[in-house]
Parts: sequence; structure tokens; C-alpha cells
Amino acid sequence: MNVNYLIAQEVSSFSPNEIIGGKGDVLTITGSGFGNDRGSNYVSFFGEDGNYSDATSGNRFKFLSWSNSEIKLEMPVAFSNKVKVMIGGAELTSGSVLKVMANISYRNVNPLTYNLLVDRNNLGGVTWFVHPTFWDNDEIRQAIADVVQEFRCKTGVNYVIERLHQEVPLSLDQGVHIITPDQNLEIVGYNARQWSSCILGAETFYYNETQLLQFGTDQKWYYGKGQAPDGFTKFRYVLFHEMGHSLGLGHVNEEGQSMYPTVNFLPSDNWSARDSITTAEKTAIQHFVSLSQDFSFRACGINPLTTITDCENVYGSSAHIAEGRNRTNSLIFPNPVSRNFTIKLPKTVDLSDAKILIFDYRGVLVAEEIINTTESIKTPNSLVNGIYIANLFTNNQVFTSRFVVQKD
Repeated sequence: MNVNYLIAQEVSSFSPNEIIGGKGDVLTITGSGFGNDRGSNYVSFFGEDGNYSDATSGNRFKFLSWSNSEIKLEMPVAFSNKVKVMIGGAELTSGSVLKVMANISYRNVNPLTYNLLVDRNNLGGVTWFVHPTFWDNDEIRQAIADVVQEFRCKTGVNYVIERLHQEVPLSLDQGVHIITPDQNLEIVGYNARQWSSCILGAETFYYNETQLLQFGTDQKWYYGKGQAPDGFTKFRYVLFHEMGHSLGLGHVNEEGQSMYPTVNFLPSDNWSARDSITTAEKTAIQHFVSLSQDFSFRACGINPLTTITDCENVYGSSAHIAEGRNRTNSLIFPNPVSRNFTIKLPKTVDLSDAKILIFDYRGVLVAEEIINTTESIKTPNSLVNGIYIANLFTNNQVFTSRFVVQKD
């Protein structure tokens, strides 16, 4: 008598149960009836568009191994939901939900490539210029500084903030990272990005060139910590979300995470009272920052981010707000500057080992001079016509002012 035994096809389990998408973490799926070779079979995950990945997407995933009872692959970007293994015409679905706690957006999933962060201010990091409407309001500026400090101290990213000069247009084409209110924005917040690429030999390197963090002006904003009052939107929490995007994070559907698609009112009101990023977000961003610090590509003036030594110094060397800071519009004479300029300081100021740092309107360090006199200082050749910020550092004081270069 001939007996035909049917081999069960099922997904019995997967490990780990919580994972980060797009980071390269390995997901192991166990079960039976997968087949000894993958062929055109694939694994399907639930996506932000509300659909499971199709064969075209599924076959692009990086599969590390495939056997009749076990599949290993790098976890792609996905939303939390059940896992499906597609075997020919059969659809094998897990009994439990895979929780995707954070996602790192990528350009390509196999192998993983990203739009990385690079040194944009010649100081090893990125200077975010804060619109005067925000900067000149002590409560808003403090909220921004606190959030930037949270990201610096938790993830190591070299972000600093500076006041935006009114003359800089609010445009990605200017190459300036800006945090700004936007009266034309019809949503709560938005992260606009402009990427660039550079080719060296067979390698193409992709990086984020400019970003804007925009905030709608129609909101009733709450700038403090903790729970926002009824009817108010918590600014710090929205900034968490948009700054998370700036650091490579995409959306997730796990409630409690800053990258949940909604950022105000329910359901976000249930968790937006916190004033720190989550463990998963910290881990994901640390990975992205590490990639942005460790790449070896060198062309087109591209350099990696540098590590930070003082995570609490959110203002950096070009925007340091410390006791004894002197802000003046009359530091440099004449203004506009042509060939030479003088510095007007109180006679009591000690110029021993003094130095002047000059930044362009993007926050890029363009000149550094050691000075021991306030008289007849030659305008650095590196300065072309335009608007600049001078920061004069003495033994015990810091002076800063804006000036214009207008050469003959």
C-alpha cells in the first residue's frame, strides 16, 4: 500500500521578537516546508503604505540563508505586523506580531546604503540655524537647545545651533540647515531634505546636503516639558520627531515611539509627555551616526562627522552663549570691510593669545586669525563678498558681531 505524507508548511516562530529595520539586524524565521532553496520564494513584511511587500521588493531583501526549516535575512524597513513567507502560491503567516521598534531609511536594501551625514560646518558637524523668531524667544530657544542636547548626549551626533541671519532665504538650495516657523506649512512639522552624491572611481557616495525643520504657525504650541495642556501641541516632542528624520529615522507604527506618524493629540498624547528619546531610537541613531563618522570616502570636499567631547555644549564654538559673551554690531570697522579692518574693544580687554574665527552665513569656518592688535588687520584672502560672523576669543571674554565684506 502506498501512503502519501503531506509535509506541513508553517511559520512556527521568529527571533528576535523586537527589531530595528534597516540597520542590518538579522531576523531568523523557523518553521517547515520552506524548501531547501529559496528560488523565487521570499519573505513579506507589512509596510507604511498599508500593504505587504510584493515579490519585486521581497526578492531584493538580503537573505543570509534559506533551508526547509529556517530562514535568515537582514531586517528591512517595515511596520509591526505578522510575518509572511511566500512559497510559490502558498502564503505562510506567523501567529504572532513582529515588533519593529525603529527604522533607518536606506537608499538600497541589498547591500544597505544610506544618505549619510557629513561635516557641513568645517567643524566636524552640522550647524542648525534657528530662525530669529525662535532664537530671540528665550523659551523656544531653550526648548530647541534642550532637544539638541538630548540627541547629542544620547547618540553622539555633532549638532550645534546658531542664530539665523535674516538675509538667508528659507530654501534648501542655500545649503543652510534651518529650524524655522513656516506660515505656509499645513501640517504640524516637516523635515525637508536635499541629498547630493559624489562619484570616485566605482563608488558613489550619497549624503544629506541640506535640511530644513519646519513648524506650522497655526498650532497652539506648548514649549515646556512634560504633558502639554489640553488643546496644545508639544513643541519639544514634534522636534524630537523631525530631528529623528534628520538623523535617518523613518516612521514606525509602534505606539510610544517618537517616530509614530502622528505627533500631536491622540494617540500621541498618551506618551508625548516624556522628554527623552526611546531606547530603540537611541540605538538606531547611534548606528546611523557611527556610519556617518566612520566612512572612508574622501572626494568632493566630503569629510565624516567627528566625535564630540562635551555633549552639553549645544552652541559650539561659533555660537557659544556663555556668561561674559558680548554681542555687538560695532566690533569691526569699517563695515562693509574692503582690504583692511580694525577692531573696536574696551581698553581693558587683554589681547594676549586672542584669535578671531570668521564664519560665513552657512556657519562654515572660512578664516582663523591669531591677533595681538586691534589696528589694521588685513582682510583674509579667503573672504569673498558676502555676509560673515566674527567671533573674537580673548583670555576671558568672547565678542561676536556681523559684518559685510565688499571688496573693490
